[in-house]
Amino acid sequence: MAARDAGSSAFAGARGAGAPRLPGTGPSDRLIRAAALVLAVLCVLVAAGGLWAGARLGGAVRPDPIAWPSWTSAAAGLILAAMGAVLVHRLPRHPMAWLLLGGGAVVSAGGFCAAYAGLSVLRHGGDLPLTAVALFVGGRSGPLENLIVPLVLLLFPDGRLPSPRWRLPAAVALGCVGLVILILFTIPWRIISEGDPVFPGLAGIGLDPVTPALPDPVWQATRVIIVGLLLVSVAIPVAAFIGRFRGSDPELRVRLRWMLLAALVNLVIIAAIFALRPYLPNVQKVLWPLCLGVVALAVLIAVARHRLYDVDLLLGRTILYGGLAAAVIAVDTAVFVGAGTLVDDPVAAVVGAGAVGVLYAPLRLRIQRWTDRVLTGRDDPYDVVSALAERLEESVGPDELLREVVPVLSAAFRSPYVRVELDRSGGGTHVVEHGAPRDDVVVLPFAYRETQIGRLALAPRAGTRLSDADQRLLADVLRQAAAAARATALTEEIQRSREQLVTGIAEERRRLRRDLHDGLGPLLAGAALKIEAARNLAGRDLPAADAALAEVRGDLSTVLADVRRLVHDLRPPALDQFGLAGAVERRAAGFAGGALEVSVRTGGDLPGLPAAVEVAAYRIATEALANVSRHARATACEVRLSATPDALEVEVTDDGVGLPPVIHAGVGLVAMRERAGELGGHCTVAPRPGGGTRVHASIPYGTAARTSVPSGGVPGAG
Repeated sequence: MAARDAGSSAFAGARGAGAPRLPGTGPSDRLIRAAALVLAVLCVLVAAGGLWAGARLGGAVRPDPIAWPSWTSAAAGLILAAMGAVLVHRLPRHPMAWLLLGGGAVVSAGGFCAAYAGLSVLRHGGDLPLTAVALFVGGRSGPLENLIVPLVLLLFPDGRLPSPRWRLPAAVALGCVGLVILILFTIPWRIISEGDPVFPGLAGIGLDPVTPALPDPVWQATRVIIVGLLLVSVAIPVAAFIGRFRGSDPELRVRLRWMLLAALVNLVIIAAIFALRPYLPNVQKVLWPLCLGVVALAVLIAVARHRLYDVDLLLGRTILYGGLAAAVIAVDTAVFVGAGTLVDDPVAAVVGAGAVGVLYAPLRLRIQRWTDRVLTGRDDPYDVVSALAERLEESVGPDELLREVVPVLSAAFRSPYVRVELDRSGGGTHVVEHGAPRDDVVVLPFAYRETQIGRLALAPRAGTRLSDADQRLLADVLRQAAAAARATALTEEIQRSREQLVTGIAEERRRLRRDLHDGLGPLLAGAALKIEAARNLAGRDLPAADAALAEVRGDLSTVLADVRRLVHDLRPPALDQFGLAGAVERRAAGFAGGALEVSVRTGGDLPGLPAAVEVAAYRIATEALANVSRHARATACEVRLSATPDALEVEVTDDGVGLPPVIHAGVGLVAMRERAGELGGHCTVAPRPGGGTRVHASIPYGTAARTSVPSGGVPGAG
């Protein structure tokens, strides 16, 4: 790694050891920024001078070699200098910043010299100072601009080569550019301007001060050589960029995609140049600054703000609509021309063009899908959600639902491994996997109504990462799947609750039958026999008859106690006698005593409550009081009963020792939660602010009985 950094950094230029430092790390950074600002201002002044000189030429005939650079070079120089200055301000030591700023200076200077020379020749007869030098620089400095794009491709985005093995190819590429510069600095002016009008006034100016004496055929051959050298100088940096892209990590690849976007935009611009050239001969001169500006903007964003925008979205839309426009134009032109030629009927040509419109929608869809798969590794978000919705409609249970969701996610995101874990309400976790397990997974929890119900583990494609858009899409998909999973799970819970209810009723009936048959039945049968025996003894042995009746009385007392126990188990009689508040008060009085004081409060009159709600509230309050008495070591305990429009609230607080660090839910805590949960409510046990424990239960009572009755009891209860 050290060798790589040393070699690459040496090629990139003087930049100090290590990676580019952040701005503001010392006085030297402020000096660098000041120097960059001065250079940027000079670029602006030079570009402004070129624009002024070009404007002064407005009334003259302007041949391409002289007039157009004053406008195009000024625009290109300003763009490069502005982007470079902004980047230097943020990262003063970054090589890419100085590459843009230096490129802007070179382009601006060349344009100014060309405009100055043109102004001198056309307006002043070539009498302005340094006209020959300005003409030489302005007419031949263009090749220096050929260094900008190769250097950007070689050093983008961190100012270093992809690896040391690219040093020799990079030197070859830059050597080719150097040869082009050398040839164009020495080639005769008549060869450069061949086919273009030349001012008569130029004849007296030394246009070829360093031109070797070679035959014209040799110079003509160099024009072909220049094309080959330029191709090599671009092909090597492109190969280096591709190699860097293929070997990059997901973070670096996001930055490199900005240059891909710039390349695609430039391809569109080049296509526009070829399409418009028959109508606008100088269109390439106008659009050329735009090409450089796109590259400079890509460098600026990728280096300084690559996470600010979604490059995948921009890149995808560029490919989609650029490819679509090219395809539609090509097909439309072919159909229009072909139909008009073959049939010799303009109407047929119009019909053929209309056929292209019919093909537009499926063509767009195919390009869109291909773009999404190549760039993002997944289908269009709507297609993902639509496919998932279809699978969810076909699933009938949570297990099958997960088996449907997992392959959809794997196919949509081109993921080699997907795992979904769904927490079951009764405990445990259901897991469904697709693909071979991996370590490089992204784990995302998913929730239903702010309650986490599971987790998704997804491995991105090799060499990619989950973008922000991918994570947002996953969140939407998981939200949809979570709602479906929760609905299905609730359906199963309801079914289990029904089964438990039926089983509970059957067990309760069996217990009642057993108590009646095994307890009350024999006692009553024995009492009847004893009464019959006492009746037989009454005429001849009164003491024996009296003793028999005394035994009967004891048996009936036992029967009465058993009946009361059975009735109390079904529903505490105190609820019918005193109402919920009164029953709780009397039960609380049994726990008071010693150091513990118990109080019961009601928040106004309680509404008429369903029997099940009253029993659940009474049992929860009783169990909470029992826990306070046994474990809290409290001196004060308060029971509060209140009603909201939808639920009965039961709160029991104490000032005791509070909860232990580790809570082991015993039978009592579980029973309280189950009693509230059976009616759709909940019960929580938590520390009380200021010390002690707080038990809070909320029990919905629905709309069955909303008539307000006194909290002391039910009318007619005695």
